[in-house]
Amino acid sequence: MERVSVTKNSTQSEIKERSTTDVTVQVTVDAATVKNAIDSVYRRYSREARIPGFRPGHVPRAYLDTRFGHELFTEEAQKDLEETHLPKALSELDLRPVTTPEVESVDFNAESLFVFEARFSVLPEFELPEYRGIELDVEPVDEVTDEEIDGTIDDIRNRFATLAPKDTETIETGDIVHVKENDHEWDLRADADNPVTSVVIGHKVGDTVDIELAQPEGEPANVALTLLDVKAVVLPELNDAFGKDAGFDTLEALKEDVKDKIAKSKADRRERATKVTLLDRLVNEIDLPLPEKLVEEMTDEELGEFKERLAHPESPVTFEKYLEERGKNEDELKAEYREDVTQRLRRELVMGKIIDREDISISAQELDEIARAEAEEAGEDPIRFVARLKASDRWDSYRTEKINGRVFDILYDTAKLKLPEERK
Repeated sequence: MERVSVTKNSTQSEIKERSTTDVTVQVTVDAATVKNAIDSVYRRYSREARIPGFRPGHVPRAYLDTRFGHELFTEEAQKDLEETHLPKALSELDLRPVTTPEVESVDFNAESLFVFEARFSVLPEFELPEYRGIELDVEPVDEVTDEEIDGTIDDIRNRFATLAPKDTETIETGDIVHVKENDHEWDLRADADNPVTSVVIGHKVGDTVDIELAQPEGEPANVALTLLDVKAVVLPELNDAFGKDAGFDTLEALKEDVKDKIAKSKADRRERATKVTLLDRLVNEIDLPLPEKLVEEMTDEELGEFKERLAHPESPVTFEKYLEERGKNEDELKAEYREDVTQRLRRELVMGKIIDREDISISAQELDEIARAEAEEAGEDPIRFVARLKASDRWDSYRTEKINGRVFDILYDTAKLKLPEERK
């Protein structure tokens, strides 16, 4: 390995060892700088120490050595020198650690040089293969089925539904039931597929029904609900009048609009999945080792955050219960997290390289325009949308998302996608 060194003023910095992902830097500080650092520590203690008989700033060194020990001052001077000169060395050598440097003193003499080393991980250098024109076999977008159209139409009908009194007080699935628990009253929908609300089906107005509610921790809670009233949900007729209520001239026009939107949704999902597949195809072509320590630190951090969320009193399941339901132990779950972290880092490195190659950037004004247009398309107030992103510290991540989106667009727009009939 070619040794790289930089001499600047009072220090000399050099890369002593370097592998694909790990670097050891050695920094040598000259005697005059070492002496100044030690003098500075003594002056600081002389000013800050409150010792009877001495004015601040006038405590003799010999007394400070007797009181605190000479080693304290030399050790603090070493620490000050490390904190001052290591960042300078990293900048001069153009190194960007991705793990906290582990610093070790190699040689220290209060009358001469101070030599220390720092070991840390860096991201690997790699060559970017051709990313335009990637060939990929894809399947056609799924056709929209009548069942999908009917399901969406049913959802729209439910939004226009009205409530009407029933001829019978017996509760059936789909009914809206007005219930009371102690002094609290509310409406619930009797749903045969819901393990909680299905209990009221078959009962009559005036009955009291015991319902068992699961708790995040401990035994389930039993709640006694009094059934005060019941109303039927009346759906609008499937005719042109309903189409007009939904904003269209006819029912058929509404169905065509639903079909178009489902088709677009399917096409968008296929496009998003294809973009990720294209990126992964590119990533998998590259020999891209990652710093083991970085991967381990990120894995532990993300798994720890997940465990903390499940430890919250409002979490529906404990970490132990989650493992039990997944049929895994913690080591197996950690291996999954590690695999996800590894692939995400590899993707980010490759995307970052493409961003540099394509010189992709988004100015503050352009990002603001993108956010406003996105808000308007979603029917949201643009000013509120932007303010919410900034208030929640998501503005920078929003910029990254949009920049990454342009990388995906390049991969997708230049890709050679082949449908089954084109592969013959």
